[in-house]
Amino acid sequence: MIDFVFLKINFKNILIKFIFLSFFKCLLYSIKSLLKTDFGLLKFRHEERKTDYQDKYNHLKYKYQSYSFLNSFLKEINLISHDYTSKLKSDNKKVHIISNLDNKYFYPSIVSINSVLRNSNKNKTTIVYHILFHEDLSRKKINKLKSLLLLYPTNLEMIFYNMGNLFSEYKGRRFNNVAFYRLLAPIFIPVEKIIYLDSDVLVFKDLEEMYNLDLKNNYILGFLDILSNGVDYLGLKSEKYINSGVLLINLDLIRKHQKYYEILYMYKNNKKLENNDQTIINYVFYPNIGILPSKFGIFNFDSIIDIKYLYLKSIRQKINFSELIEAFKHPFLMHYVLCNPKVWNSNTLFTRKQSRNGTIYKESCKKYNSIWMEYARNTTFFSEIIKYYRLKR
Repeated sequence: MIDFVFLKINFKNILIKFIFLSFFKCLLYSIKSLLKTDFGLLKFRHEERKTDYQDKYNHLKYKYQSYSFLNSFLKEINLISHDYTSKLKSDNKKVHIISNLDNKYFYPSIVSINSVLRNSNKNKTTIVYHILFHEDLSRKKINKLKSLLLLYPTNLEMIFYNMGNLFSEYKGRRFNNVAFYRLLAPIFIPVEKIIYLDSDVLVFKDLEEMYNLDLKNNYILGFLDILSNGVDYLGLKSEKYINSGVLLINLDLIRKHQKYYEILYMYKNNKKLENNDQTIINYVFYPNIGILPSKFGIFNFDSIIDIKYLYLKSIRQKINFSELIEAFKHPFLMHYVLCNPKVWNSNTLFTRKQSRNGTIYKESCKKYNSIWMEYARNTTFFSEIIKYYRLKR
């Protein structure tokens, strides 16, 4: 009898523990699931309310849905959220930036975005990031991006666009198909102009000055690039061939002259373009292409001689050499276009000279890689970056 009572009491205790643990497990699972949704802890006040921006976005998409040539692209683009925090400084001037994202370049993009936000004037500039992402980008990574809104609550807005699987026929080539997303920006981003930055760009100063440059009658502004054959093989002698890694894009003028037709026509009919979307940009917008002043950025050069080589052989115009030297000493931004391997690939590629497209590993790349690591270290994802790329701290 005693043994039976003991077993009965023991069974009751076990049952209570089992129920409690099951409840606790279900609670944790519910919280974890909630964080993965738009109704999670990273959902911001008033996000569900329709905004003026969303109205403009819908109006722009509706306008082009009757264009059969564009409709196939528009069907894949979906504005999944318009995240913003309550602005303490609503009079801040807005700087709109495009960032193309997929799983492959997620962490370099995080470092690039963080450099922009760290060096923006928080009392003067609101950065509006338009995140154009591939459908494979996980909800977990989208929430990691949203976490930046908690770190920069007064001067950051983020707008997310699911771009589906657009331009998928370029998958597996040297250039990622995600780079093509920016070509569609005029038909669904309802702003006057926008800055585009590659994922291997670090920004060291506030972007408002660059954003406010006078575009005049140019469709686009960029940095000169003589490390490729440009568009000569297409029958166009261009002395203004620009690199597409840093751009100031005149969306209004592109819409006005409907240049997106030429862009998409070239894409559909030229599958073997050198430098792919970069060549499309240069060919379609020529001759209305402007050159960004050198003060706003340079490539990672070894010496002043490299700067002279880039500019003197690229364009027939007077160069302000004092400005070039200043840009070299105190760059506004840095595009890691000439370093190979890049810091996040340093454990997967051999350190060697490469002649293709002028890409050469130089001693100076070590310095620039150190700068990149410093910016990575100042993100909340540094441990993940180190683990993912197997880098040394």
